[in-house]
Amino acid sequence: MPLVRFVVLAILCYGLGACANLPDRAPDYTPSLKPLAPASSGPHRFLHADGTRIVDDAGTPMRLRGVAFGNQVYGKVRLPVRHHDEDDYARVAAMGMNLVRFYLYYGTLESDAAPYQYLADGWDWLDRNVAWARAHGIYLIFNVHAPQGGFQSLGAGGALWREPENQKRFTAMWRAIAQRYANEPVVAGYDLLNEPNVLRDKREWQQLAQATSRAIREVDTRHPVIVERVNAVAGRWESDADMNFVTIEDPNVIYTFHFYEPFRFTHTHAPWANMQNVEGGQWNAGGAATLRREMAPYLAWGARNKVPLYLGEFGLVRYAFEDNRNGLAWAADMLDLAEEAGLPWTWHAYHEDYFALYYGDQKSIAEATPNQGLIDLFKTKLAPQ
Repeated sequence: MPLVRFVVLAILCYGLGACANLPDRAPDYTPSLKPLAPASSGPHRFLHADGTRIVDDAGTPMRLRGVAFGNQVYGKVRLPVRHHDEDDYARVAAMGMNLVRFYLYYGTLESDAAPYQYLADGWDWLDRNVAWARAHGIYLIFNVHAPQGGFQSLGAGGALWREPENQKRFTAMWRAIAQRYANEPVVAGYDLLNEPNVLRDKREWQQLAQATSRAIREVDTRHPVIVERVNAVAGRWESDADMNFVTIEDPNVIYTFHFYEPFRFTHTHAPWANMQNVEGGQWNAGGAATLRREMAPYLAWGARNKVPLYLGEFGLVRYAFEDNRNGLAWAADMLDLAEEAGLPWTWHAYHEDYFALYYGDQKSIAEATPNQGLIDLFKTKLAPQ
C-alpha cells in the first residue's frame, strides 16, 4: 500500500484503538480514503424535490451529508441539553457535513396530560438548535423518532395504529411544527416518522402520512415532506416488490430508507437485536459489491418512480470497530456507494451508547468516549486538508 495511505490508516486505527493488541489477524482490506466531492455550502435556502433530485430554490442541486442527533429519545428525555450544544454543530461542520437529522420525542412538545397544548420550553429548545445550525451552515431535518403511541422500530409502538387519537395528535403536532418553521430555510424538511412498524398493512402508514402531509400543507407549502418506507408489517420484516415504500400525493415529497446491510455485520453482538452471541466477522474486499447489490432495489424503486431518495440512516454498532472486524472499511465503502448513487445521507448517530461518534448516551460530550477513528475517517473523506 502507498506510504501516505498506510500512514493515514495507521492514524485512523490509533485514534480508534482497534488495530493493536487484538487476537485476530489484522484486516487485509483497508478503508477507502478517496475524498468525496464537498457538501453544498453557502447561505441557507429553501430546498425542494425536483424529479429525482433535491435542489435549492435557485434550482441548484444540493449535496447533503450529515449525522443524526439522537437527542436521548430512547430514554424519553424531554429537553436533551446534555446531548449536544452549539459546539457540536461546529464539530459537524468541521467533519465536512452540512446536515443534521434531528430526532424528536413527542414529549418535548406535548404532554399526555394536556394534548394539543405545545410546551414553550420545547419550542425554545428547537429554536435554539435552529439558531446553532444557522450559525454553522448546517441544515436540520426534523424527524419524529418517538411519536404518540410509542417508538416504532422494535414493534412496541402499536398504540399509534390502534388508537385514532394518537394519530390525530401526531398530525396536529406536525402541523404546529410546520406552522412555526414555515419561513425558516435552515429546516431542510419534515421527516414524518421513523421506521413505521404497522399492525396489518402498509396502507396504514400511507393513510397517516397522507393525512399528515395535508395538515402540513395548510400552513407550509415550501418545505419537503419526507416519507419513510414501512419497516415491518405485523412483525414481518421482509420487503415487498416496492421495498415497502408507500407514496403520497404531494408536490414536494422526498422518500427515505435506512440501510444496515449486512445486518449480521452492522449489528454484531447488539443486545437489543438478540445478536449477543452472533459474530459478524471481518469486513473484507468483497464487501463493496455486496453493499451495491443490496442497495440496488432501493435505487431502482426511486428511479422507477422518478422521486428523490434520502439515505436517512446507516451505521455500525460499536463492536464492529473492535477486534479487527474492520468497521472503518465498511463505513468508507458506504460513503463511496452513497457518493456513486448521488444520495443525500445522515449517519446514525452522533452521540449515544452503541451507534455513535461519541459513546455515552447519559454523559455530556465532554464526558463521552469519541470513536476517533470514525471521526477521522469522515474528516479525511469529507473535509480533506
